[in-house]
Amino acid sequence: MTGRIAGARYAFRAAHPASPMLRVRYRLGVPVDPWGFPDWTPYARLLVALPPAIPDLTVDEARVVDVCTAGLAARAAGDPLWAGAAGTPVGWTWAHVAQTRHLALVPAELHAGFRHLGGVSVGGPRAAGRGLTAGAGEPPRMLVGERLTEAALAVGEEILKVALPAHYRDFLLRTNGAAPAGPSVFPGHGFVLDQPLFGFRDDRLQDVGYLNAWFADRLTPDWLGIGHVQGGLLAIRVRGADVGAVGYLDDDDWRDRDHFTAADRCERLMHRLAGDFGAFWLALRPVPAELSDLARAAAASAELAAPDGLGALLPATHRWVAP
Repeated sequence: MTGRIAGARYAFRAAHPASPMLRVRYRLGVPVDPWGFPDWTPYARLLVALPPAIPDLTVDEARVVDVCTAGLAARAAGDPLWAGAAGTPVGWTWAHVAQTRHLALVPAELHAGFRHLGGVSVGGPRAAGRGLTAGAGEPPRMLVGERLTEAALAVGEEILKVALPAHYRDFLLRTNGAAPAGPSVFPGHGFVLDQPLFGFRDDRLQDVGYLNAWFADRLTPDWLGIGHVQGGLLAIRVRGADVGAVGYLDDDDWRDRDHFTAADRCERLMHRLAGDFGAFWLALRPVPAELSDLARAAAASAELAAPDGLGALLPATHRWVAP
């Protein structure tokens, strides 16, 4: 595939998110290297150096193992964010740093604030190819924080200017964007769902209405972003053909090019997961035991890295210095 990688336009300068709120919070932007890859060091709460990649895993399996390994390393280091957290702490995501075996824990809203690639897309082809077998287990239980009234949901639909698909609408009504009770995967794909999905919330960085105002570079009006996952963005089709279908945009897809429009991304890069939200949730499974075992073994030799400037541009409330 020809053309510059997604994010190459920012090479040698800083990338700034579209959201005015994020531009204030992260006013200096994210520095980008000469090849177009973000340098997450100034915004990383933690930087985990992983052992060499396991060669016989697929790209998707390797990504899940890396995320689980980094989480175990962070928990073992004593980061208080992990107290009571089943997966990655709410509002944070693991970014694969390009050309390294490092994973940076960065604010999810900043990571999703502009298009870019990272360490997964340039990791090279694997003999095992792609794919992930979800394995045994039941769909995850929903962790319900609050419910919405019918009136509140109707106001939300007015804000979005769309009638939400029935199964997703019912999910919001009952949970306002629940998280799974434990980290979960979807058959065939290398993302981990371990965060609450977006809802109608006072916190704008978790609000489905506010966030979708800034996804126009990757989603057409036919799609609504519904949640961050470790590995990208979940979306649901709200207009046109196939209304109600759930899709996944990989945020480190080697095929993504700098000149792609939102229509290009939705047509070429969107992975269709299920015909409706109910079918999507029922297909979720716990992280396969064999991948969890590999992550535990890898975590034993993972280390925290502390380069100069680590976390220097994070808000003071977001920083942590390992003992």
